[in-house]
Amino acid sequence: DWLDLLAIQGTLKSLLQHHSSKASILRCSAFFTVQLSHPYMTIGKTIALTR
Repeated sequence: DWLDLLAIQGTLKSLLQHHSSKASILRCSAFFTVQLSHPYMTIGKTIALTR
């Protein structure tokens, strides 16, 4: 859902603004990347199976 993605991005931006430490930024970025990429991998597998 694009609304969910926008909400996550907004949360991520606010987290990045509040946390100046690089470790926190890296953790947030890693979490965000995993959350973002997982649905696409699932969709990709589904498309591959249906072909």
